[in-house]
Amino acid sequence: MGEASPNGRSAAVIVAAGTSERFGAGLKQVALLIDRPVLAWSVERLGAAVDEVVVVAPPGREDALAAALAGPWSGQVDRIVPGGETRQASVRAGLEALDDDVDVVLVHDAARPCLGADLVGRMLDAARRGGAAVPVVAVRDTLVREHEGRVDAVLDRQGVCAVQTPQAFALDVIRRAHRRAAARGLEASDDGTLVLAMGTPVVAVRGEPDNIKITWPSDLVLAEAILRGNG
Repeated sequence: MGEASPNGRSAAVIVAAGTSERFGAGLKQVALLIDRPVLAWSVERLGAAVDEVVVVAPPGREDALAAALAGPWSGQVDRIVPGGETRQASVRAGLEALDDDVDVVLVHDAARPCLGADLVGRMLDAARRGGAAVPVVAVRDTLVREHEGRVDAVLDRQGVCAVQTPQAFALDVIRRAHRRAAARGLEASDDGTLVLAMGTPVVAVRGEPDNIKITWPSDLVLAEAILRGNG
């Protein structure tokens, strides 16, 4: 398992390659949130904390994302690259686009514009210490298993957490995990799972309840309230 130097270079891969089918009102990455596109919030926060930023765009929509980031945020993005058919393929494209001298990388979903600077710092520190880390928050709701329209079982939520982004890794660890998954045809919904599949430990870091994911247009209202409340 690789471990980054405390003084090494850091980077962020911001995954903005989704087609926003559930959002239903154009690309949610460029939807206006207060005074800027959703994507710009992540670019601004991560660009202030790392040395290199790569944004992964829907294939063929690179110019649209570049236009959305024109002005204050264009200088914070080193390159915009096309994604793949799945989130996993898109993350892999972003990782391969990073400079090889990067030690630690944050992988973040553009649909989470409310990430805080404290969380970013905790994730970078955790990756530098352990090589792989994901932010988690406790599950508040009762969990059930549904089968054919009926509740099949009530699940014990003790120790169960929801996983957020940014997830943080030593670059050699996460590249190796993605390359291994691609070679073996493994698919996962998040990057920490691919690292675990190699038998590499992943540290759980306290996440932030306000770090919500934009899925529906109504989520923009909640995100605006969070961002205004946080100043």
